[in-house]
Amino acid sequence: MIFVTGGTGLVGSNLLLQLVDKGEKVRALKRSSSNIREVEKFFKRNKSQEIFHKIEWIEGDILDVTFLPTALKGVKTIFHTAAYVSFDPKEEEKVIQINVDGTEALVNEAIDSGVENIIYVSSIAAMDDINPISKLIDEKSTWNNDAKHSAYATSKYRSEMEIWRGSQEGLNVIVVNPSIIIGSYDGNRESEKLFQDNFINNYAPTGGTGFVDVRDVVKIIINLYDQKLYNQKFIINSENITYTEVLGQVAKKKQKEVNSISNKTLKGLQIITSFTKFLGTPALDSGTYQALTTFTKYDNSKIIDTLNYTFIPVSEAIDYHFKNYQEVISSK
Repeated sequence: MIFVTGGTGLVGSNLLLQLVDKGEKVRALKRSSSNIREVEKFFKRNKSQEIFHKIEWIEGDILDVTFLPTALKGVKTIFHTAAYVSFDPKEEEKVIQINVDGTEALVNEAIDSGVENIIYVSSIAAMDDINPISKLIDEKSTWNNDAKHSAYATSKYRSEMEIWRGSQEGLNVIVVNPSIIIGSYDGNRESEKLFQDNFINNYAPTGGTGFVDVRDVVKIIINLYDQKLYNQKFIINSENITYTEVLGQVAKKKQKEVNSISNKTLKGLQIITSFTKFLGTPALDSGTYQALTTFTKYDNSKIIDTLNYTFIPVSEAIDYHFKNYQEVISSK
């Protein structure tokens, strides 16, 4: 039995689709507030509605330690994709609690329940130090306590530490660090904000980072699991690209143009949003400001060499998911 957390999310729903399609027996976690109808719609759009009903859904919360023994009964492998994503400093406590405390509780019960394997979806946000030779961040990059980080980045790093603790106590683990995921689902996901018409998307910051298609993320996760490449971590990144290029590609599809925003202006917004909402934007913390104004590049050579993998180009990912996003929105 496989147990999937975050099954109603972007990565989780795609993972469920692929796991059930390949004949795996799957139990998926949903919170009381989650809507599995959106997952069913996603399966239907991918012409797999009939296999949706093969998923065993269980309602609960990984923060509830009394619930976890039931959730993990008979489970051999956990795919831990659940996370609370927010870059608003006002939600720091919630981000840490759900992401870190939830992972700690899950690892503890996995050990107690005899689970063998756990595959954890982390983030490139949990990686800092640049390789001085390649000038890229790679799997050996460590966390820099002196650097500025968002609460989300901190939560992902600390959650990774819980996963590695589990490996020291007998779990087989795989950690993947996807870059910014491009995807389409129900029109309300964090990744789908890239396609929305809003003030933020009209202005590109000066930095850049890695981007990857959700289809690549899930395909790679399953390949790593199938090949039992345990006790390793892998960066999953298609391309390193500037925010101007990415937002520009999306704007072109809307027959619009994207403007640049200077570091000085962005710094001013950071100050303003720390006191009040500005045009609907959340507060901008110093770690997020640093990420938006720096072009950080990530090394994807390990996963390419390990799996002989070819990534979907960012331009193709944007084409595919922009079209899907428009279809989902128009159907509501």
